[in-house]
Amino acid sequence: TAAAGASVPTGATWTRRVRHVHQRANPLRVGFALLAVTAPALVLRSWASAWLQWTPLGTTLPNTPKATAALSNAATSGSASGLKAAAADRSLDFDTRQVGSAEQLMLSRMPAGHLITTHSYVALVDGSIDEEHLRTALRWSLVRHPMLRVCADPPIEDLDAATNPFTRTASDGRWTWRPSPLSVAELADRALSVSEVSDDLDMDWQRSFEAALDACRFDFDQGPLWRLKLMRGKDNKNALHFSFVHSLDDQRSANQLIHELLSHMDVLEKGDALADAEPLPFPKSIEEVLLVEELDPMKLAGYAASQLAHAGSGNVKLPSSVRSEERPPRKNWGLDPSQPNSQRRHVSVPTVDADGDHKLLMEKQVDPSNEFAGPRRRNIMVPRELDAATLEALRRACRENNVTVGMAVAAASLFAASDISHDGHDFGYEVYRMLLGVDLRRFGPEGDWTNGSMAFASGALDFVVRMLPKSGEIFAAEQSGAIGATPKSLIGGAPFWEVARAAKEFTRQWIEKGYAVESTRLFDIGTRLIQLENIIATSADNPATLGREYTVTLSNAGIFAHGDPNGQYGSRRLRGIYFGISQAVSGSLIAASCLTVAGRLQITAHAAAPIIGRPQLDSFADSMLRSLTLAALAAPRKSSVTPRLDYPTEVRGGLPWFYPLETPKGALTCPAYEEIKSPSLPPFEVDKYIGIWYELAFHDITQANMCGCTRFNMTRDGNVIEDMFTVTCPWPWQAGVDGPWLPGYSETTRKRKLNQWTCNMTMYYQPARLGVMLETGFGQEFDNMILEIWKDPSIQAETGYEYTRAIQFQCLQEPPKVGKIAFTGINFLSRTPHVSRQMLQEMFVRAQALGLEPYGSNDMHVVEHGGCDYPKSTDVSWMGERPEWPCPILDRELGAQV
Repeated sequence: TAAAGASVPTGATWTRRVRHVHQRANPLRVGFALLAVTAPALVLRSWASAWLQWTPLGTTLPNTPKATAALSNAATSGSASGLKAAAADRSLDFDTRQVGSAEQLMLSRMPAGHLITTHSYVALVDGSIDEEHLRTALRWSLVRHPMLRVCADPPIEDLDAATNPFTRTASDGRWTWRPSPLSVAELADRALSVSEVSDDLDMDWQRSFEAALDACRFDFDQGPLWRLKLMRGKDNKNALHFSFVHSLDDQRSANQLIHELLSHMDVLEKGDALADAEPLPFPKSIEEVLLVEELDPMKLAGYAASQLAHAGSGNVKLPSSVRSEERPPRKNWGLDPSQPNSQRRHVSVPTVDADGDHKLLMEKQVDPSNEFAGPRRRNIMVPRELDAATLEALRRACRENNVTVGMAVAAASLFAASDISHDGHDFGYEVYRMLLGVDLRRFGPEGDWTNGSMAFASGALDFVVRMLPKSGEIFAAEQSGAIGATPKSLIGGAPFWEVARAAKEFTRQWIEKGYAVESTRLFDIGTRLIQLENIIATSADNPATLGREYTVTLSNAGIFAHGDPNGQYGSRRLRGIYFGISQAVSGSLIAASCLTVAGRLQITAHAAAPIIGRPQLDSFADSMLRSLTLAALAAPRKSSVTPRLDYPTEVRGGLPWFYPLETPKGALTCPAYEEIKSPSLPPFEVDKYIGIWYELAFHDITQANMCGCTRFNMTRDGNVIEDMFTVTCPWPWQAGVDGPWLPGYSETTRKRKLNQWTCNMTMYYQPARLGVMLETGFGQEFDNMILEIWKDPSIQAETGYEYTRAIQFQCLQEPPKVGKIAFTGINFLSRTPHVSRQMLQEMFVRAQALGLEPYGSNDMHVVEHGGCDYPKSTDVSWMGERPEWPCPILDRELGAQV
């Protein structure tokens, strides 16, 4: 290249830029920022995994008509004359540059030599395709787009420098883009292959798609770093299968290339010649464009802190099908904020002692001979399509709910992920972490810097959502009205649109905070200090994650905004486009890539096998389609209450778990009993409600997470109901679980003493308001609403009670009826201290259906009842006068004296 007279920038350009930024900033502030973004080990894997998945993107955010028009014009300008042979018969130069940080990670290869991340996409085309016309059209695009003619030179490493597999000690390891020495014609011939398919074209292209994701190898020295396979089937059905080093393009670029090829084949079929292709400038990297302003350490630290919080959220990374049935007992180390979610169940894959580089990151690694090992996993995919009529109905529903179609698709993919992630051993709420693709072109200081040239210009944001397992199935059962479906209140139901609005709200805040730049900066710093490619390859064998960091990745490339809206290109018709990137080594539990072509939404569901099997992948894709269809056709739900927009993503309103007051509820108001009670609630008979109840779970700021063995004992005298509430704080010590260092432990009895407490709560039965009791306690007066009652035969036979399980709800506004919510209480009660997991999960689902989620049913604490020693009696003869504030429970005579 130097001999040809081209300018070859070296690493000095980037070094000067980084040094310039650092010189302008206070050294202490820079040091603080570097510490904030490089210290947390949890963030490292998220950086690597996220950038490998910053997938082919288009219009997750609102599209820019000007940019779309520019792309369209670039594809077809001057397509009426001839392509000069001279352009095809020689190599073409361009100004080279260093590979950007995001681009560099996409160049990572496994030890066997194949890429970790390949961008694979297929265009389904009806109509005859002439091989020579396709080759000529391909040459035109090769001249037009320098990224199609690129090669990559590895960095020159200092062999004398100290080596570490995960940090950079000598240089920042930059690769360099340079032009291929091959001519345009040679590159086209190398890239293009043609096969005749005699059997099932769909099966063949899907196999080819998966194989490309698994093990693509390219010639980095001469190129091309991509290939195109024309698969011709019967009845003029064709598949154009593209495989790309992901550093070269994203799906917006891919759509541009597909449009150019189809447009120019149409021109050639009509006997016309193509105009000379005007080479576009070599596009800048994302980092060159976005990282032009001075580093703001506080803003960068804020973004890093959000990533650390998401990484430590305990989100679903692996399906319960690869986990043990039982989870270890919870340790009572004080105010324990954790809940018994699926991630506490051990992963049951074969392991061996870690060796080599693995020992630096883990004690055990997946057995290399097992199919779960990183190099042995395989990519699988299934395509699905939402018809045009349903998609149009979905657009109307989205407008009514003030969200984009992209956010509805995000909600559907989260619902679908929850459907396939769990088995019958999981209960309660789970955290799902979504990686949502973003087109970064619109964040450039001067807009789209690629000017229609093929380039990698995608990024991503991630957020966490707290939802119930199998939310998609719950949503379908509610909408279908099937026998046995969970009855909904007037304001309840599965939160499909609430999740979509929360995703929109998180995206809005992400943009306003400037996190498009900060996410790029964080990753740029990381790749210069850390060998993320090695972390990725090594972490793929971590038995705790199997290389997964996210629950679901969604790439919604919007609308194929080129050519005829119906996909017609002369005698050919573009029928569909399916795309995805590799997930086998590193990625999410599952991924969905979406694009609307000719009015139909096409979904590519893809995942790593055997972490996800084909039946699970089919179920995921079907669940997405089902949820989108139901959301499109369901009648809008009217509600008199307005929850916080972000309650699914910010369950506690951004406050820590130890915050002592009620979490913010925004403009939410206390509901009327008629709005929130269950349609299946039997006529309330107060005497059937009296007696002993055990609390299974609660949302209640007057109760502490460190307590357990919680029991209510209700007695009635006329309209007065006394509720003697007893609790053990801390809950009983268990050998091998937590230590005897907690207060009150007796070496003689091997139990704690002075850790049982009681409190008297008084309620008033209201015959005129059946199911609503007026409660007094802690100096307050409020309604205690009985929202649901069960009559389980098994518990009836064991206890003799007719009412066997119940959901109670309390809500208090200050000032009453007009002020903000100061307290909400939700109690799951049972006549026995232990119920089946299915029964407990049924109560969580019912609470959601009744509309309790915005009030706190997604932020409940499951009460421990293991090893409990309940009070023998709460009668006055045993315990003395009933206290109105928490008081220790003492033995018999002493208790009566106190």
